Amino acid sequence: MKDEMMTASPAARRDTPGRYEYPPVIWVLLAGNLLVRAAGFAYPFLAYHVAEPGHAPGTVGTILAVFGVGWVMGQLLCGWLIDRLGRRSTLAAMMLLAGLASALLAGAKTAGALVVGAALVGVVFDAPRPVLSAAINELIPDPRKRAKVDAWRLGWTTNAGAAISGGIGGLLADAIGVPALYWINAVAFALFAAIALSGMPPDVRRPPSITKTGYRRAFSDRRLMLLLVSSAATLTASIGFFAALPMLMSRHGLGAGAYGWTQLANASTVMALTPLLTPWLSRQVATLPRMDILAAAAAWTTGWLATAAVADSTLSFSLAVAACAPGEIAWFVVAAGVVHRIAPAEHRGRYHGVWGMALALAAIAAPLLVAYGLGHGGPPMVAVSILVVGFAGAALCVPLARVVAAGSDASARSRRRLAT
Repeated sequence: MKDEMMTASPAARRDTPGRYEYPPVIWVLLAGNLLVRAAGFAYPFLAYHVAEPGHAPGTVGTILAVFGVGWVMGQLLCGWLIDRLGRRSTLAAMMLLAGLASALLAGAKTAGALVVGAALVGVVFDAPRPVLSAAINELIPDPRKRAKVDAWRLGWTTNAGAAISGGIGGLLADAIGVPALYWINAVAFALFAAIALSGMPPDVRRPPSITKTGYRRAFSDRRLMLLLVSSAATLTASIGFFAALPMLMSRHGLGAGAYGWTQLANASTVMALTPLLTPWLSRQVATLPRMDILAAAAAWTTGWLATAAVADSTLSFSLAVAACAPGEIAWFVVAAGVVHRIAPAEHRGRYHGVWGMALALAAIAAPLLVAYGLGHGGPPMVAVSILVVGFAGAALCVPLARVVAAGSDASARSRRRLAT
């Protein structure tokens, strides 16, 4: 898929004023992402929605894992659709389906209905992530500019949305019930579909030789596979952990309102630190992928979330997750930058779809990890499990740095041969 910026002649692109300014479609996607994140109650409140009819903790963990399986499949499906059909068609279709699936989940009470609803919502709800990632990769050629957009995307789209959904969602859950949150989420998905259709340029068909290719190239790229495994481990110990946080908090009599405050604390801290860290991070990744920062950020976040696992009050949970913020920002900017660097032009959607699986895999692993830890030693075992998994993700940055550097050297040699 191409748009006007990519189909213009090289000379026209060189002469275009504001060539490196952010294209309007980026702002449309950021605004739409903020909308669905702000009303994004489906994932963070799923544990409460399943537990409300009286289902056992084991059922809660299983349905969270089913949601994660749907999420994994959805990222692969979205990546393929982006490369085959285009960003606009993919986003509009997936958001319409997300609205329908969220409405179905709102009325689900039995275990079977909850499993089906969770799987369907899992497939479609996170379609904006690979769509926006592929758009940033294609439309913003400057790595420093891309890093700034990625940082603001995390700080002011994902986390501003999380702050709203966490704070307001907790209050609404207490006032009108958790199922009503899913109806609100359904409306937001439908609105984003309308925004995509009205605010994004029409898709341009790609050559058949490109659209018929599958995921073979992506899954055979050692750089992408190492990044996927490292990211999945890190995210299991960090962002995916938030899905399992209600299980820990409920042991201390803390409900959905208290959980909402922890979401608000983490998101607000990320939002506050993003403008402070973004200039430095964008300079660091302008020329090099900086795997050392990726490893340090993973270790920092892991350490603080291990502390959160043994917290016992709303305040202590909130302080621990807020302290993760610097690591979250740095990790996301560097990791996203690696995918931007290694993704071939004709496989941008698929590469970002594969990397998007990392968070989905974390959504499967984190609840199971926490449930196992609580059943075999309590919160201290949860803390140890988080440390082991998170530090494994940080350690994988060492071989990842080697293969990324080797790939960069090979690309440089190829360019020199072509130049001569």
